Amino acid sequence: MSKQTMVRRARMRTLKEGQIQTVRVEIFDTNGRDAVERYQDYGLASNPVDGQGLAVECDGHTVVLRMDRLAERPRLAAHEVSVWHKDGHRITLTDGKKIVVDCDDFIVNATNKTVFNTPLIESEAVIKGRFIETTDGGMLGGVDAVKHVHSNVKRGDEQSGSAVNP
Repeated sequence: MSKQTMVRRARMRTLKEGQIQTVRVEIFDTNGRDAVERYQDYGLASNPVDGQGLAVECDGHTVVLRMDRLAERPRLAAHEVSVWHKDGHRITLTDGKKIVVDCDDFIVNATNKTVFNTPLIESEAVIKGRFIETTDGGMLGGVDAVKHVHSNVKRGDEQSGSAVNP
């Protein structure tokens, strides 16, 4: 094999997950090879199942360099970086130190706590939960969460009046 044909475009099929992934490589003008090793960069893991990519052949050994799913890959602006899924949800790092998350459901699983060190949180959503605590104010439903007072308070199991701002 000549040096010019060591790196080849190839079709990748039936990727198998494992400590090192393996995939069937079909180089367009030769026979396919099964169980070809596919290495990934640290911090990024994917299982595209099928796709296109580059393979290196040397002395009868084939290794997949890159594997992509070209049809679903997002088109990015200059210098943007994205972690993406074929269904369209993704995390994109953009200019201006912005991180954009596009998804249907955003789930955070935190064992201890979630911290937001920011002067402002904006939302168009309804905030729902068991406890909301604030020490220096903040508006919830148009009412100051710390400084509000209640009018027409009643004892027992009757409903009290509405919260009003002082």
